[in-house]
Amino acid sequence: MAKDGVRSMSKQIDRIKILVAMSGGVDSSVTAALLKKQGYDVVGVHMLLSEPVTACGAKLTGRCCSPIDSCDARRVCEKIDIPFYVIDAKDAFRGKVIDNFIHEYLSCRTPNPCIQCNSEIKFKFLFEKADELGCESIATGHYAQIRHDAIAGKYRLFKALDPQKDQSYFLFGLTQVVLKRVLMPLGAFPKTLVRKMADEMGLSVANKEDSQEICFVGDGEYKDFIENQTAETLRLKGLIRTTNGQIVGEHDGLHRYTVGQRKGLKLITNDPGRFFVVGFDSLNRALIVGTEEELFRKDLFATGVNWITHVDGLRPIKCKARIRSQHKEAACVVTLFENDTVRVEFDEPQRAITPGQAIVFYDEEEVIGGAVIDRLLSLE
Repeated sequence: MAKDGVRSMSKQIDRIKILVAMSGGVDSSVTAALLKKQGYDVVGVHMLLSEPVTACGAKLTGRCCSPIDSCDARRVCEKIDIPFYVIDAKDAFRGKVIDNFIHEYLSCRTPNPCIQCNSEIKFKFLFEKADELGCESIATGHYAQIRHDAIAGKYRLFKALDPQKDQSYFLFGLTQVVLKRVLMPLGAFPKTLVRKMADEMGLSVANKEDSQEICFVGDGEYKDFIENQTAETLRLKGLIRTTNGQIVGEHDGLHRYTVGQRKGLKLITNDPGRFFVVGFDSLNRALIVGTEEELFRKDLFATGVNWITHVDGLRPIKCKARIRSQHKEAACVVTLFENDTVRVEFDEPQRAITPGQAIVFYDEEEVIGGAVIDRLLSLE
């Protein structure tokens, strides 16, 4: 009886056709191999997102999104014997991710392109391709866990088992419609085990380094990339002022700075080391600096909130929140307003809350939702 049950389940899984997003790295490669081993009908898809360039505009060939990554993904698919497709998503990526990245920095905000890529490309554009290929679901190498709550009839998102690799922060924008069709099998494994599995499977990418840079920027810094992409008239210099209005220097363009930054400030003061970027006066093109203490704030407004789990919008929500991917979650109270806007009040002041970054809400290990930080309440 048990054998028949196992055979029946194997046949059921074998009928499920699943698209695996293949970046050419070890995580997506192991994801595809695991699902193939479990009996899924796996299709590997590599998306061409951009052509990485240096600050001077020269194309790169050794970074994420490069031809090398495409070849690595192809070799893995050949090794595990699954179909492999390359999809040109450069136009969509340019419009949804790169253009937004540039616009946000020029608007004195600090964006997170990985979040934008997940919501607009990997879990929108890629689903369209999955439908075209007749795939019921898609799988990625993300380190997070998706669980089905049969009683509530809902899907829930949790942190990965490996806290050093957890990527749940970047996935707060997923909806129930998306979660129903997504698998993230690596969420239950530590990264060291994933590399070991890749080695045991004979995958050529077992020891390939993880990508650390913004994939479309390449060598150099983001500010050089932005200036290479924009008109000269946008590179406007201006004054640096303290929070009490004292002029202490000149900046090279507001897009070259972010909240909490100290390095690179050109200050004419007896004690330049005590100042950090604390804000922007975009109307007067002024960079605002202050002391370490002035970086700590408790209150913010965020927009575009997405709730993965149901919340009672009629009363404040007590939870914990991250204001950056590596930020330690802090206790807060979230109040809901109209137009997907929330006010967040932390129990204790948090350092360098930055407009443009995501704020993600947690209930212990579960992601309950998130939004994009819009502005801070005025200093008292």
